[in-house]
Amino acid sequence: MLVTSDMVSDPRVARHAETLGSHGFRVLVICPISSRTEPHESRPAYEILRPRRSRALNAILSTLTTKRNMSIARSSTKLPREQSYPWTRLITTAGSFLLTQLALLRAAKKQRAQVYCANDFDTLLVTILAAGLDRLVVYDSHELWPDMMLAPEPIKAIARAVEKVLIRRANLVMTVNEFIATELKHRYSLTRVPDVVYNCPNSGLRPKRRNDSPRVKVALYQGLYAPERGLENLIKAADYLLADIHLVLRGYGVIENELRSLAKGRKNVQFAKPVAMNQLVNAAADAHVGLIPYLPTNLCNYLASPNKLFEYIQAGLPIVASDLPFLRKVVLGNDIGALFDAREPQSIANALNKSTRDPTFRRQRSNLASVAAKYSWEIESKKLLKAYASLVQVAK
Repeated sequence: MLVTSDMVSDPRVARHAETLGSHGFRVLVICPISSRTEPHESRPAYEILRPRRSRALNAILSTLTTKRNMSIARSSTKLPREQSYPWTRLITTAGSFLLTQLALLRAAKKQRAQVYCANDFDTLLVTILAAGLDRLVVYDSHELWPDMMLAPEPIKAIARAVEKVLIRRANLVMTVNEFIATELKHRYSLTRVPDVVYNCPNSGLRPKRRNDSPRVKVALYQGLYAPERGLENLIKAADYLLADIHLVLRGYGVIENELRSLAKGRKNVQFAKPVAMNQLVNAAADAHVGLIPYLPTNLCNYLASPNKLFEYIQAGLPIVASDLPFLRKVVLGNDIGALFDAREPQSIANALNKSTRDPTFRRQRSNLASVAAKYSWEIESKKLLKAYASLVQVAK
């Protein structure tokens, strides 16, 4: 299995690897090494290999990056850092990506596995090259990758064209929800709809229920601080919340400083330290409502089924979320929360204010017990194993 995360926090790949490893597969996950990881790691039912990038090429890239940073520091321009020396930035970014791809490819080719699994579009080419012509290829598309790129539309179009060619080499295509599966089938004229495996935690992780009638109700956002997730509007919504509702943001990311600056003076907004991947559900249970404020800025966001949705469900939290197709299906379809327009802070606040009042809050929290069993890894792991069993049967 190939992935470009360092596997410190990648619950989907970890769940798939552990499940397959527990059911007769010998699983090796190949991913980049980072400052917080080791080259080799053993986990229950699978192994992780983190190859190092070429030292010589990495040294050249580091030199270019250092020179760029020094040039920016000496420059009198008032442009933001990300707009300064754009061509140098493009070269260093592309170079870093290429070095990672080469490291993954070299490591994967040495394995001669029977099945090679690409996790997302950014590993699909190297997975196919490593597999050659005689090995099985699985493509697990975690999202509509080209659509989420922070790039001009012509670049996205090129990425889609490449994905259309590469996806045809896959013997099995799977993805995270039925909306993205349908889009992939129509976009790339696939012969069948990709298999769908939701990224749900194990229901055995569900902690004890917290107090249903607290003096302060905590509304939690748990996840990356990233652009287009509606976090700026979420913080602005704090101005319209009832006095007993506090917002808590737990995570990390590139816009953290911006969010903290925006939250200054808003006493009902707090930041919490991130927790380990296997502690997400338990940590969420300290809250009373789970928040998903994604903006519909691209098709990937619009059709998303965020991991935090299922984590909140297992933690027993009613969910207040953006009005997007999959979120609408789960939240309103099971009466476990409310929806809002993520572009409007007032809409976010209105939904939160209503959802935290009884009897709505008690009813939705009560509904979560049966819903948690429905959206669990015990259910989804069977789908994963069935898909791989079909793949192996075809190979025979």
